[in-house]
Amino acid sequence: MIKVSKEDSIIDVIIKIKHVEEKEIVLEFPFGHPLLHNYTSLRILKTNAWEKDLVIITSDITAKKIGRKLGIKYTLINHTDLLEYNYSFSEYCKFVVKNYWREVKGLFKKNRLEELYSPYFQNKKEQKTKIWIFFVTLLVSIGLFIFVFYFAVNKTSVYITPDITIRTAAKNLTFEYKPEESIFQDKNIIALKQITKLVYLNETFGTTGVDESTVTRANWEATFYNELPEKIRLRENTRLQSDAWIVYVTQWSVDIPAAFTDGSGKLIAWEKSINIQAKLYDEDNNFIWTRWNTWTGQLLMLPGLKSDQDKIYAYTTGIINWWTNNFSKILWEDDIKNAKLILEWQLQDYALSQAKKEIRENNKNNDVAYNILEVNDIIQWSNLWITWDEELKVWDKMENFELNGTIKITTYTYNSEQVLNHLKWTIKDTLLDEVEDLRYIDKSSMRIALVLLREEEPLKIKASAEIQASFTHNFLSKKNNYVEKLKYTIAGMDKEDAKKILLNNSKISNVEIETRPFFMKNISSIPNNIEFIVEE
Repeated sequence: MIKVSKEDSIIDVIIKIKHVEEKEIVLEFPFGHPLLHNYTSLRILKTNAWEKDLVIITSDITAKKIGRKLGIKYTLINHTDLLEYNYSFSEYCKFVVKNYWREVKGLFKKNRLEELYSPYFQNKKEQKTKIWIFFVTLLVSIGLFIFVFYFAVNKTSVYITPDITIRTAAKNLTFEYKPEESIFQDKNIIALKQITKLVYLNETFGTTGVDESTVTRANWEATFYNELPEKIRLRENTRLQSDAWIVYVTQWSVDIPAAFTDGSGKLIAWEKSINIQAKLYDEDNNFIWTRWNTWTGQLLMLPGLKSDQDKIYAYTTGIINWWTNNFSKILWEDDIKNAKLILEWQLQDYALSQAKKEIRENNKNNDVAYNILEVNDIIQWSNLWITWDEELKVWDKMENFELNGTIKITTYTYNSEQVLNHLKWTIKDTLLDEVEDLRYIDKSSMRIALVLLREEEPLKIKASAEIQASFTHNFLSKKNNYVEKLKYTIAGMDKEDAKKILLNNSKISNVEIETRPFFMKNISSIPNNIEFIVEE
């Protein structure tokens, strides 16, 4: 607590509070001290207290009516009455104007005017002196008013959102398989564990062959056009192809006369109609099925022609939709071959899923975090065996058939938490102290990026592990003077211009600026009155 004497001026009190280190400044004023009734003086005291609480102890009950509007706490001798209010700009103007008006009224009262101008009371020198004292006092008061609101109270709050930078951290680690784990294992070596799994699958596959003797193929009539100046002959089974790659063939040979010109010299193509029949398979050897269906006026080209395909062509003359579902499917040799390839892939996928399932259950039961080491050829397959019914014969009529298969998977797992800790230490080692903030480490991004060395029996791999982490600039660090540089850069500038400058900074992604009083369009010209607030 600081005791203020009657002789202490505002300068004396300011000097005393500058040396207070506590969060609360307590001043004991004697009754009737002039500072207690001077709003401007109390305002200056409150400003010099900065963010510390200012408490005044006094027995003057009326004194707190002025100071409480500034947020000053008061403690009376007989009781404690804590009030917290704030003057607005308009309220303070009204208060000052009232004080000035009272001073002017008191100065120009009749007895004061007589005292000021009457030759019986004083000489002219004394009259001029009193007039000058009044105007000097008025100017000083106005100057203090301007100082308080345009310098002492003018504050700027800059709300910034730091820009996030994503970097990749890497560390070279050694992964080594040892059948028996030792307690003297080097901490820089990541132990590998071997896992094996034998799985079995039975799958059903459909046949793709068609017994052509049981199929009714669609056929209809098409009109052929010859725009060449010579006759052409189309042999039996001449191929025609639609834009859907469906193939039709002519059912007999036909001669189409040459094109001719009419009386006006216009070329007239010769037309000839002939029956066509759909083939069972398209150009990609896929069974056509209901794709035989087509419509009237479907363009058919002759793919066998190497030239003049635009001169010889045909159009369907009706809808082709004659087909039947009552055909028999047969087993082809390619059906078994393709089914074996598919079953092998399914066995590998199933074995890997079962191995991962076992790893997840082991992690849950033992509260660990093991994953399969993701490097080339770390997963090995063996004991592949695929069988089928011995009575299964190619060309047999059937809709589907079964294959049985087994396969063995062998792979290695490692403790991902141990690798993650190594990468975290690497990130912290590269973190710029008091300059950067580590925001987030993306565990899902951890991977083995590059194999540097590999040895077999026992397996030993030296590889580079990587992970991504996000960083932001540490604007709140007291040792980092970057914010102070920004304050001096934007001090006194227009808000919009300052915002553009800050947004052009690579370390800031968003900016909002607020000034007090509200009518101020420029940022405070005093850097200490600019406050940077970091928003997440």
